[in-house]
Amino acid sequence: MSELAIWATLKVLPGQQEEAEKFFAFSRTVLDAEPGTTSFFAVKIDEETYGIFDTFTDQEALEVHKDGASGKDAVAGLVGKVFAGPPNILNSVVVQRGQMS
Repeated sequence: MSELAIWATLKVLPGQQEEAEKFFAFSRTVLDAEPGTTSFFAVKIDEETYGIFDTFTDQEALEVHKDGASGKDAVAGLVGKVFAGPPNILNSVVVQRGQMS
C-alpha cells in the first residue's frame, strides 16, 4: 500500500523564524508518538517560507495527525503570532521511497 503524504508551506512573520523552528521541533516530538506517521521533514525554503513533508501509513493515520497536538488547530493558533497565514497544504501519495547511502 502507498503512503499518504502532506506537503505544506508556511509563511513566517518577520523575526519569528526561531519560534517557527521551535514549533517544528515540538511537532517532531508529537509525531514520534503517532504510530501511523512514518516520516517528518521541516525545511527552510527562504527567510520567510518553510516547508513540511510528512508521510502516513493510511488515511486514518493522516486524520489522527491533523487532529493532534501539532495539527491544524495548533498551526491555526499561531497564525498572526508566528505564521503569516494558514499553511498551503497539498495532499499526495508517495510513489517511490528510498534511502540513499
